[in-house]
Amino acid sequence: MFVKTTVRKRGDKAYTYLSLVESVRVNGKMTHNTLLRLGEVGELRRTNQLDRIIAALRHHAEGSWVNGDELSAAGAPGFGAMAAVKTYFDRFDLSSFFAELGDRRNAEHLEDALYVMTANRLVRPWSKRRTILEWLGTDVALPDGVEVPSLAQCYRGLDALAAAKETLEPHLYARLTDLTNLDLQLCCYDLTSTYFETDKAPTEDFPSRRFGYSRDKRPDRPQVVIGLLVTGDGIPIAHHVFSGNTADVTTLPMVMADYQKRFGTGRIALVADRGLISEDNVAEVDACGFDHVLATRLHGSAEVQAALEAARRPDALWIPLKDANSAACEVRVGEERYVVVASLPRFARDNVRRAQLLSRCEDKLAALEDRVRSGRLTDPAKIGAAADRILRDSGVGRCFVTYIREGSFSWDHDQEALHYEEDLLAGRYVITTSLSKAQASTENVVRYYRALQRVERRFRVLKDFIGLRPIYHWKERRVRGHIALCVLAATIEAVMTKDLATAGVMDPDLEGQVLSARRALAELNRIRRVALDAGDHSVTVVTRRNALQSQILAAFGVDTSDWDRAAIA
Repeated sequence: MFVKTTVRKRGDKAYTYLSLVESVRVNGKMTHNTLLRLGEVGELRRTNQLDRIIAALRHHAEGSWVNGDELSAAGAPGFGAMAAVKTYFDRFDLSSFFAELGDRRNAEHLEDALYVMTANRLVRPWSKRRTILEWLGTDVALPDGVEVPSLAQCYRGLDALAAAKETLEPHLYARLTDLTNLDLQLCCYDLTSTYFETDKAPTEDFPSRRFGYSRDKRPDRPQVVIGLLVTGDGIPIAHHVFSGNTADVTTLPMVMADYQKRFGTGRIALVADRGLISEDNVAEVDACGFDHVLATRLHGSAEVQAALEAARRPDALWIPLKDANSAACEVRVGEERYVVVASLPRFARDNVRRAQLLSRCEDKLAALEDRVRSGRLTDPAKIGAAADRILRDSGVGRCFVTYIREGSFSWDHDQEALHYEEDLLAGRYVITTSLSKAQASTENVVRYYRALQRVERRFRVLKDFIGLRPIYHWKERRVRGHIALCVLAATIEAVMTKDLATAGVMDPDLEGQVLSARRALAELNRIRRVALDAGDHSVTVVTRRNALQSQILAAFGVDTSDWDRAAIA
């Protein structure tokens, strides 16, 4: 049954008639049987009879019908980025993990609260209050099936996340291992700190908040220290929170013991920087069954000086590295394997920096010498204290020697120290490793060490993109929950970055560069879910995707099969 259109001409005018007909077979041939003549279209429109017929019929239809005159736009929040984050949340079984956690803690819709807060970190980091009261519904639309959490549910979600850290990280690691081709040869470890927007002393509610060294150059604020473990390709697998006054070197043994206990991986190589290393904790790392690739301390080590001197011998073999401006030389000092890396840009930078620091220190020592010579400072103890302050803060204090007597002060350069800085150390750094040549070539040792840059990149993501800092929470469990939430978001961001690279999604504005996850999410957030009011009905439709958005969605594995159909309710 269908509506048939018949056109008849009268003079120079054409009239269109509508009939309701059915197809029937007569004597083996198909023909039309007219059931009802509706009339001429112009007359039906003029008298509104056509609209009345449609209105009467649509109440009996299974589908929904809307009147265009009743349509009005209710909003067009971003949808694409939220759908992408939900895809990763489900891919890593985080929704089910947090739902089970919510059941155990009697916390309803815990998985929705944690999904919303994670998505907010990745799309537009805001406070939890602004996330719930302003961002949701106005700026972004939630995928179907996700309940809008209350502010109280979000705070309970942070507490639950802090309590579940020990089990969440192995769960996520297992899912990443199943679904992603992780580089499990290496485990890179480094530390950062973040600060609080307060200058108040630590309280019983947060004993880990302490004044200490600030990597954000905010020593006027209390800190917490965060240790991060990432795989060789830069995906976070575990984090630790330490008091703000924790010495870097003390964290490594505990972190590696915890890693071995909770993750139970095979033998891997730990990659870490020189600030985390001491003889004792290197021995502990070895005792735990880990290999190591470590940057050495460049001063105060006879072995490192011997390695640098061996690399300067005429018979030293230097191997060009992939970046044209650097090379590596492998040497043995006793039983230890060292790799000396030299870089032309680093050589130029070191020379300029050293000259500036020497000049600045010389000026201050000369000024102190003038004070003593003029008789304004005569006490040897006070002269020595003033000289120590200058040398301690100069960065090149080891390059000077001082001579102090009653009413007398002079200074000179330490020629041996200057030789070390200028002829041996400039433009170079030294790596030591327990890996044999069969396990890692000279080039691979350097490549493994440079993987540590991926931890630094994750720290930049945490602080600049995901909005880790500053922290406004005051209770320790809430702060730990906030940090765990940011690390979870950084993990998803890292996997997104890997997926974009694997799919070859390139940045249209930066030649030869893979699109970043940050740019990708911003692009997806331009995909809107338009909501229309239509009288008794509402219409929801997703805007069309451009070519770049389609590439990103395909790389992320987002199911868009129902996006092109308008939903009428």
